[in-house]
Amino acid sequence: MWNFFADLAADSALNQWIAETYWLWPVMEIIHFIGLTLLLGGLIIVDLRMAGHIQSITRASTHQLLPLVIVGFVLNVVTGVLFFYGDPGRYSINIGFQIKMVLVLIAGLNALLYHWRVFPIVEKLNEGDETPLLARATAYTSLTMWAGVLLAGRLIPYVGTG
Repeated sequence: MWNFFADLAADSALNQWIAETYWLWPVMEIIHFIGLTLLLGGLIIVDLRMAGHIQSITRASTHQLLPLVIVGFVLNVVTGVLFFYGDPGRYSINIGFQIKMVLVLIAGLNALLYHWRVFPIVEKLNEGDETPLLARATAYTSLTMWAGVLLAGRLIPYVGTG
């Protein structure tokens, strides 16, 4: 599957531009890091609160962080696609990248579960109520998947093919 996308990206105008613009890759790395900071920084607080920790923060106030989380995710998607376009041959066969994409998919499905099933339940809770098991499981799954995404992403330069 990744080879199909690599073939589309290879020798495209976007690939050429990224490869030939010497300053672009470091700028994309910086933007990717900022996106990761917004994404994980917000999600850590949201998920820990949803799991029943950090009781001093209200559930409602954690939802104010979600726009920052979404901005961070969008920055990471855009720069991630540009990274892939910039070096499709390397990314398409890299086991770290492949694991990262599987974890992002699982995290995305977990987020859908949260919005469809967990949020309607959590929204009705009073501040002192215990967090339901499904909400805690969703929060811990989110934390685990995004920690895995971070680790797998850091491994990309150091691991080879799978």
